[in-house]
Amino acid sequence: MIFRGLKAQLTVNLAFFLLFAVLLTDFVVIRIIEEKLLQERIQQSREFLKEIGGGIFEKHSSGKIPAGAVKNPLNAAHPWIVFGLFFTEPGGEIRFGRIPPETLQDVEQANKAAFASSENQRFFLGHTWGVFWKQAKYLVISESFSGSQSIGAATLVVRLDDIYAHLRQSQKIIFYYCLANLFILLFIGMLRMNRIVIRPIRRFIRLTDDLRSTDQFPAYPGKRSSEFGQLSNAIHRMARRIEEDKERIESSLHSLEKVHADLKNTQQEMIRAEKLASIGRLSAGIAHEIGNPVGVVLGYLGLLKRQPAFKENPAGQEYIERAESEINRINTIIRQLLDFSRTSASERQVVFVHALLKDVRQMFSHQPLMGKISLKTDLSAENDKVYADYQQLRQVLINLLINAADSISVSSNSDNGEIWLQTRDIPKTDENAVNQSPSLDLTVSDNGTGIAREEIDNIFDPFYTTKEPGKGTGLGLSVSYMIIEQFGGAIRVNSIVNQGTALSIYLPAATT
Repeated sequence: MIFRGLKAQLTVNLAFFLLFAVLLTDFVVIRIIEEKLLQERIQQSREFLKEIGGGIFEKHSSGKIPAGAVKNPLNAAHPWIVFGLFFTEPGGEIRFGRIPPETLQDVEQANKAAFASSENQRFFLGHTWGVFWKQAKYLVISESFSGSQSIGAATLVVRLDDIYAHLRQSQKIIFYYCLANLFILLFIGMLRMNRIVIRPIRRFIRLTDDLRSTDQFPAYPGKRSSEFGQLSNAIHRMARRIEEDKERIESSLHSLEKVHADLKNTQQEMIRAEKLASIGRLSAGIAHEIGNPVGVVLGYLGLLKRQPAFKENPAGQEYIERAESEINRINTIIRQLLDFSRTSASERQVVFVHALLKDVRQMFSHQPLMGKISLKTDLSAENDKVYADYQQLRQVLINLLINAADSISVSSNSDNGEIWLQTRDIPKTDENAVNQSPSLDLTVSDNGTGIAREEIDNIFDPFYTTKEPGKGTGLGLSVSYMIIEQFGGAIRVNSIVNQGTALSIYLPAATT
């Protein structure tokens, strides 16, 4: 988690590369110093051999070097010389120092080889811990010498561990120096990195977080040709494309929502139209088949009612009247079915809705079902003229008023019921305007039981009713819906349970 930030990652990576560079530098420096010290040691050894060996052979060039003629050349001035071995013609031998046992055989062979071939020999022997790994412990140098009459060879075994000890001590100082450089370079590098990379990136982040439109994104203050300048231009272009795409998506979304709503409404209308057509065809056949027997039964009941035996029998008269009432109710349903299925052309003309409302109100004022209901009007529409069939529109209003009165009679407001008849003008810009033209809103509202939300979509279906059995046929709203559609209008319902229902009729306003 701690190394997820860009600054932390840059710090870790920069530290890693600097550490690698420091260690590599330390290794290279130590190797250079080591090589230089070895070359110096080789050069010193060769000069020592030339100085000592050459002098001895020149001084005793006539033959074998006598014993005791050569003093021990090994002293404190050359503590790194372990062993000196000299051969002369015809084979004399002088040894100085203590040769390491593990190197004795190799040293003698090197000396003999140099003596025999007159060629110099140089190689390394043994193992000791160097600076980074194990290295040679001894350096063996054999050189041949020749005088005027004799030839000989001298060999030195030289210690190297003092060089490695010196290198290890120096390596600590170099390592500490490199480590100090590491922290200094890391600090300076992070300051530069923070200024060149981190700060511009953080500035871009703040700007993009606060970005609301492309106009609010400022231009990069540095060089436009730099990477951050190019990034600024790219962000400008991206933000502009996002904004354009957002506008196109919003426009497409609104269009899709409208199309979806239109398709849904069209689907409902198609289902309702097919349902109405099917019920209409079925109703017409049933009405014609039932109508004739009903008429015959009513005729026979009339004849029975006039018979002397029934005239003097009050109970018989009551039964006949009840039978006639029920059969008349059947006859009424049959007529409604015929009206529902009949597609006769309506006589459309200019209808003054306010006058029609006054007529309907006056008719209902004397009806028993309106005894405890207050019928109120709010006729605020200035243009109350519509193209419609007067009698059919009147039938629609009667159906709506009867439904409102029935709803109030079974509600808690049965003793103080209210029905409102309201009109208002609808401008062509209103969402309820018919065909985007000036329209009239005619609303019948009540404070009855209301309609449950799950039932609202079904109230215009034929034979669907919320009334008790025997109280309604379920055809009134279906017929009303069909009539209003024939006039080019629409009918919508808004209802809240236990508060009331409002049925609104929207009709195109007549202009003449």
